[in-house]
Amino acid sequence: MRRYPIRSKVVRDTSTINPRMHHRIVAKKNRVDRHRPLHPDLAKRLEERAIIEYTHSSNAIEGNTLTLGETETVIRGMTVGGKTIREIQEARNHPDAIQYLKQTVQNNTRITEETIRQVHRLLLDKILEHPGEYRTGMIKVPGAHFTPPKSTEIPRHIQQLTHWLHRNPMEHTPVELAARFTHRLLVIHPFHDGNGRTSRIILNLILMQHGYPVITNISYRDRKRYLGALREADLGNHEPLVNFIATSVEEALTKYLVVIEELETYSLREAAQHSPYTAAYLGLRAYDGSLGAYKQGRNWRVTREGLEQYIEQNKD
Repeated sequence: MRRYPIRSKVVRDTSTINPRMHHRIVAKKNRVDRHRPLHPDLAKRLEERAIIEYTHSSNAIEGNTLTLGETETVIRGMTVGGKTIREIQEARNHPDAIQYLKQTVQNNTRITEETIRQVHRLLLDKILEHPGEYRTGMIKVPGAHFTPPKSTEIPRHIQQLTHWLHRNPMEHTPVELAARFTHRLLVIHPFHDGNGRTSRIILNLILMQHGYPVITNISYRDRKRYLGALREADLGNHEPLVNFIATSVEEALTKYLVVIEELETYSLREAAQHSPYTAAYLGLRAYDGSLGAYKQGRNWRVTREGLEQYIEQNKD
C-alpha cells in the first residue's frame, strides 16, 4: 500500500479518541446489542451487504479496479470480463477471511501470530506462491517515513505486538486499541504484499472481540484521508488515525441502526432545512465526525435524531 510523502518532523503523541464521538459510538453499540439476535433473514441480508461493500473498498484502496457491482457478481460465484485474474481472486478471497474472523470470535480465540498469518493466507490464496509466509530481505514502503524491521526480526516483533494487544497497558478504548494495533502491524510490514488488507481484517477482529457486531468498512473514497492519518501515526501522532477509524466505526453502526430501527434520515440539503446550518457546513461536520453522519454512495446522510442531537449540543 503506497503512502503519500510525509514530513520529517516527529510529532509527540497526544492521542485520544474524541469524547463526544466515543460517547455516540458506545450508545449506538448498546442500541444494536438490544436488537440481537436479529431475525435470520435480516441478519443475512445485512451481513451479505456489509461483506460486499467491505471487499470492494478494501481491495479498491490497494488499486483493484472492480466496481461494487462487479465485486458482488464475483462474490456470488459469477465472472466479469475485462479484469485481471488477480483482481477477481482478491474479491473471491475476502469472504473466506471474514468467515475466519467470525469463527475466531465465536470460538473466543486470542489473536496470535498464527491468526495474522492465517488471515494473510486466506486473503492472498491463489495470488501469492506462499501466502502466510513472512517476507525475506529488507523492504521499503513507498512514501513512508519508517524502515520496517529486518525479516529475521519479524516473528519477535509480531509476538511483542500481540502481547501488547492482550495487555492493553494504556487501557485504550477498543476503537483506539484496534487503530493503534493496525498501524503497528503496518510498520512491521511482515509480508511482501497484502499488509494493508490483512491489517484491516485484524482491525475488525479486534473490534468484534470487544463486542462490536458490525463490519467496519474504510471506504475507498476516503483513501487519501486514511493514508494521511497513517502518515501522521508514522510521525508519532495517532490522534488523526484513531478518530478516522472511530468515524468509520460510528458510520457502520449508524447504517446498521437505520435499517433495523427504520430511522428517518435526511440528505444534507434536507438537514439544512431542519437546522440553523447550511448544507456546506453540515458537510464539514460530517467529514470530521462531529455530526455522526454516514455515506450512502457518494452522498452524506444523517438521521433525524443525529441532527437534533448535534443541534442540542451546539446551541451556544
